Amino acid sequence: MTCSTRLLTITLLASAAAALLVAGAACNGNQGPGGKVIEPAAPSGLDVAFAAFQSASSVPAARVPLVAEAPVVDGQLDAAYAKAEPLNFRFLNGADGKPKAATTVRVVSTADALFVFATCETPAVGDIVADVRDHDGSVWRDDCVELFIDPSNKRSLDDYMHIQVNSIGVTADAKGPKANQDASWEPALSVKTKALDNAWVMEMSIPFKELCGPEGRVNRVWAANFNRMAYLLTGDEDTAWSPTGVTDSHVPARFGALWLDAGNVENYAK
Repeated sequence: MTCSTRLLTITLLASAAAALLVAGAACNGNQGPGGKVIEPAAPSGLDVAFAAFQSASSVPAARVPLVAEAPVVDGQLDAAYAKAEPLNFRFLNGADGKPKAATTVRVVSTADALFVFATCETPAVGDIVADVRDHDGSVWRDDCVELFIDPSNKRSLDDYMHIQVNSIGVTADAKGPKANQDASWEPALSVKTKALDNAWVMEMSIPFKELCGPEGRVNRVWAANFNRMAYLLTGDEDTAWSPTGVTDSHVPARFGALWLDAGNVENYAK
């Protein structure tokens, strides 16, 4: 199925619910580029529309619930995350088998920000590699979580943000493709990491204005992926929510799809 055909299918499947799509409170009421402003709607309409979108998606698709109260970024799994579907990681290259260092991510949002909670299991907490101490350093050389976010859903090498966090909370953030990333991008992140008995956790909040611009327009569908690099004594494990099928994480065509209840611009129907 071609991309155009798939988008048309999504539109037809969701047409009965299209009028019910919800508007996030961040919306300023103006039409955004690449889509029309969505009118407020009942949650049941979102259920129908997301189910249609998910069934037609060729990549893993997850719904990002809109929560009334923001989680506190303290490394504790707040009740707000209970609404989020756990996103379990598989081997990045698509290989079968269960990773020894299992990873699960949960994503929710308020009207103003995205919240990500990652649980990174490990056979031995004392063996976690955490050598990088400088912001925008080579965090990928440590045991780390990586976020690839494309709020435009264009899936282009030039249109995604890349955020890395190691187990001691050191971050690296940049825009653009792997070969030419712009590290001058400095989003206002709030990050907390914590070591547990058999895992480490990472919690992060990112204001929508850092990802979508200050206009208040938030697309309904984003291309995104979540990755984990674990350096184990038994061998390295490179895992992701949406496997790229190769050893490279920078493959936007294979990113997953996030459906945001807080989205206020319809960008998936052409």
